[in-house]
Amino acid sequence: MRPLILIGSADSDYFLLLEHILEADGFDTVFGKSVEELVHLGAECDPFAILLDAASGSISAASACVRLKKDPRTARISTIALIRPGAQSQYVDLLKAGIDESFIRPIAPSRLLEFLRTRARRSGHFFKTMKSDTSLFYAGIVMNLETHRVKRNGLDIHLGPIEFKLLQHLMRNCGQVCGRGDLTANAWPRNIHVEPRTVNVHIGRLRKALSSNGSPDLIRTVRSIGYALEDNVLAENLGDSNGTST
Repeated sequence: MRPLILIGSADSDYFLLLEHILEADGFDTVFGKSVEELVHLGAECDPFAILLDAASGSISAASACVRLKKDPRTARISTIALIRPGAQSQYVDLLKAGIDESFIRPIAPSRLLEFLRTRARRSGHFFKTMKSDTSLFYAGIVMNLETHRVKRNGLDIHLGPIEFKLLQHLMRNCGQVCGRGDLTANAWPRNIHVEPRTVNVHIGRLRKALSSNGSPDLIRTVRSIGYALEDNVLAENLGDSNGTST
C-alpha cells in the first residue's frame, strides 16, 4: 500500500505540482484547502504525513497544526510546513504549534522526497518509485511523466501543472472526444469547482504552447462537448484559436 500524504494549500496549481512529484515517487496524495478540511481528512484518511503550504496565504498552517496535534485521531501524524523566505515569525508560530519539520519554499523536490522516504521507511512503509509507463508519445509529442517534461518535434514545450494534466489525459485518449467534465476530473483536484470556461481557457493555453514552434494545431474542438487530440484537426477550430468556444 502506497503511503498517503495530505497536502494543505490554497494554491491548486501548487498542489498539482506536488501531486505529480510525490505520486511519481510512490506516494498517494489527497488535497485539503482549509483548516477544517485538513482536520476532517486527516482523521478520515489516516495519512502518513500532512504537508502544509504556509506560503499560500489563506491557510493558517500554525492553526491547522494546533488543531491536528490536539485531535487524538491525528496527533501522531507527521506535519511538515513549507514556509516563504524571510517569514521568521511564521516559523516561530509553527514551532509553538508543534510542527515536526519545515522547509523554505521553493524547495528542491529531491530534498523533500528524501525526507519523506526516510520517514516512510522508519514507520514501516515499503514502496517503489513508479518507473513503468513513464512516457507518452503522439504526433511528435513526447511527454515524460517522471520528469514532467514535454517535447514536440524535439523542442521543449513549457506547460503549467493544469495544462500538463490536460495533455496527459488527451494523449491517453488520443483520437477520442474528452468532455469538459472528464477533463476537469483529471486535471483539477476533486473538491475544486471549475467553470466550463475555465477549462476552455486552459485548453487555449495548451493549444498555444503546443503550436509555439509553428507546428500544426492538434486539438479539435467539439462544440458544446469538449476536445480531442487528433493528428488532422478539422477546420472548425479556425474560429476557436483561443480555446474559448462553447
